[in-house]
Amino acid sequence: MTITDSRHEMYVERRPAAADRTGSAAALHRVERATAAAAAGRALVLADPVRGETNLVLAAELASTELLAFMIRHTSGFVKVTVSVPDCERLQLPPMWPLAGHAPRCNLAVSVDAVEGVGTGISAADRAHTIRTIADPATVAFDLARPGHVVPVIAHDPSPSVLGIPSAYGAPDAVVDLMRAAGLRPLGALCELVSPADETVMADETEGVAFARRHSLAHLSILDVAATVGRGSQVLEYGEECDRRHHDPCDSGDDAQQRPQ
Repeated sequence: MTITDSRHEMYVERRPAAADRTGSAAALHRVERATAAAAAGRALVLADPVRGETNLVLAAELASTELLAFMIRHTSGFVKVTVSVPDCERLQLPPMWPLAGHAPRCNLAVSVDAVEGVGTGISAADRAHTIRTIADPATVAFDLARPGHVVPVIAHDPSPSVLGIPSAYGAPDAVVDLMRAAGLRPLGALCELVSPADETVMADETEGVAFARRHSLAHLSILDVAATVGRGSQVLEYGEECDRRHHDPCDSGDDAQQRPQ
């Protein structure tokens, strides 16, 4: 099975790292808070201002019933988990849409459930178990049933170009980099937040900031990740204007965080 990157939509263009990036210290602080939260088994809020979406994120290997219930309650419920190309090959997770000439917005693989330890597969407990199973390095292809209720999203290593288009950097890639920086396996669950003001639409970045503050969660942007712990030496040039775009009102200097209630 061969997996190729068919994303045409450019999220964040990777450029040579600038010697002096104004605002990088603030970005690094936000990333450090987020990686500490992930390593402690807490959820975090990740904004993608390029695509205009905000995701709730958690470490796949630490997924608990409590965290999945919290995620499902406040998001679309379409829970994805980042999986690298080598892990997709090892677990035999082919792309959900492999047809040539079509470019999906992101690379989703065939959905799965854990074979053992689950009921119907849809409950928070079942999905948490499936996500932990995917993250377990001892898992083999036959440990996963297809189709299921958890959707792997294929996270690719950065490349100079995709079909002649500059390499993309989106939320799945940022999740992989965050988990690696946290000392965890590079797999994370993510799901897009729903607007608390109108449950028929998704949350915008301002609502994401308010949600993070309300639940004492770390909040950051994929721009923060790309500028600090993004894979390789090619990262987004992160200047003062970019930092103003992602001023984090949640960042009061108090790093104390609590589990979601």
